[in-house]
Amino acid sequence: MPTGNLTVLGLGAMGSAIAARLRDTGYTTTVWNRTAARTVPHTAAGSRAASTVPDAVDAGDVVITVLLDHASVREHLEPAAPNLRGKVVVNLTTTTPGEARDTAAWAAAHGIAYLDGAIMAVPSMIGTPEARLLYSGDENAYAIAEPALAALGGAEFTGTDAGVASLKDTALLAAMDLMLLGQLQAVAMMRTVGVPAADTAVEVEAWLAAMLPHGRAVAAIVDGGAYDTGGQSVDFDRRGLASIITACREQGVSAALLEPHERLLAELSAAGHGGDDWPRIIDRLTIPR
Repeated sequence: MPTGNLTVLGLGAMGSAIAARLRDTGYTTTVWNRTAARTVPHTAAGSRAASTVPDAVDAGDVVITVLLDHASVREHLEPAAPNLRGKVVVNLTTTTPGEARDTAAWAAAHGIAYLDGAIMAVPSMIGTPEARLLYSGDENAYAIAEPALAALGGAEFTGTDAGVASLKDTALLAAMDLMLLGQLQAVAMMRTVGVPAADTAVEVEAWLAAMLPHGRAVAAIVDGGAYDTGGQSVDFDRRGLASIITACREQGVSAALLEPHERLLAELSAAGHGGDDWPRIIDRLTIPR
């Protein structure tokens, strides 16, 4: 039977799923929510409800926050800082890397062991092997909280930089977003000749499954940094992309999702890199600080 007292702050869909999973796994749980009515199903199932954040914090050795946003986390934790001293805070609220580092610095100044987390799952996946949760920050905090965190899904410690879990989460979400936008571009094109979106989705799935392994070769070119393998060049890629954009326009479909890619390739070519491997486009994604 698991030991330890856990507190969950925030009972939206994700917070409720986390609180329920921890309780069902055998942990003693205390819950708090700004709207107290949301605690009722949890108290009925065996959790204790706290009326204030300091009260909730006092009840838990590990405090898990699943709130609305970064501002909400700081709004509710700052008044409870004295109560949190010496405790572990695991923040599973969606944050940016900078926000995670900011909260980590605040926590360190108040004697709080801080761990930032990113949930790569939907609420119904919590507690299943398909759920992937990333953590970064205080390594000792992770060691203390890890048995409970493992109950939520696959737990991965990504390093002591508190911003890395959020960075990896948002990077992978960016890849997903661009992939699904690409599918919608294909759907828009094929709908012009009456092909249902569902049919195009099947085609896209098969095509991307075949192409995804090539991503490792692209990564090797980037890590090599020479961009001289003699593979597909920037100018070759420009010609291919121009054909795709022309096909869109011929069918009365906007190429707005593709035009930024075309612009970046044109900039590379104008800078004298037309013969370089096309993954050199990554240079155009780096903004000087």
